[in-house]
Amino acid sequence: MIENIYHLGQILIHLGAVTHNQVIEARKHQMKFEGKKKIGKILLEFGYITEEDLNRGLSLQRDLKSILSPA
Repeated sequence: MIENIYHLGQILIHLGAVTHNQVIEARKHQMKFEGKKKIGKILLEFGYITEEDLNRGLSLQRDLKSILSPA
């Protein structure tokens, strides 16, 4: 379960930037591109998040990885 904490979509949901359904829609779109398109870019393209939301989410994702990853 802890690996889910690293997923940008989950982080953005917890920040209140997107809904669960918006992330699901973006992931379905991502699957069409065989995962070659990043979820953050898709959420931006759909207008669900702003650049600020994305940067905040990515920053938090990096922080979580550095704090919670085994040394």
